[in-house]
Amino acid sequence: MKCLKVVGTDSLIDEFISNFSETLRSKIVCVVKEGEAGTCEVSFPGSLSALNTIQSMPPDIALVRSDMELTAPVVNCGSGAIEDDPLLIAMYRGEGSSINFKEIFAKTFNLLPQKTAEECGRCGLDCRRMAEGILRGEKRAEDCFFAPGSVEVKLGGRLVELGSFPANIIEGAVRGLVSSLKGYNEEEAISIKVKP
Repeated sequence: MKCLKVVGTDSLIDEFISNFSETLRSKIVCVVKEGEAGTCEVSFPGSLSALNTIQSMPPDIALVRSDMELTAPVVNCGSGAIEDDPLLIAMYRGEGSSINFKEIFAKTFNLLPQKTAEECGRCGLDCRRMAEGILRGEKRAEDCFFAPGSVEVKLGGRLVELGSFPANIIEGAVRGLVSSLKGYNEEEAISIKVKP
């Protein structure tokens, strides 16, 4: 899921989120806001109904309304505090701002794993430098070792982080085995569950 950090003045953040959601009507937009005492609020502005939102999950983009450390593109709504941040992709000053919401969406990318170079570094960078490289056009989100691919493995219900190499091996092996089965369609997702 793509992710965009939105910071600044509450009223301008609300206005930005409303206009962003209205402009990108074909996308499911999720807003995550940190509450008090570690709570988290999630909302889906602009949705036709709760049922429509649930049926359309997961969202196309999460707008994280928080000051928490997050390696993601940033939109600053009225605050001049982070104008020199390399992750800043837009300044929103309210109605009448010359801002292109579709262009902002196009600059976002799937959330990186939020790891330091010591925790991972398999791409040669930490996640912040990778994000900066993506925004400069020097890197691609797919260059991340943990970039979401077409394979998802869960052990005991917990998602296992796979690098692109093991994911490609698993995908090739499963597709090779399943392709000979009656009813196989290469356009459909394959789901396999192994019980203990």
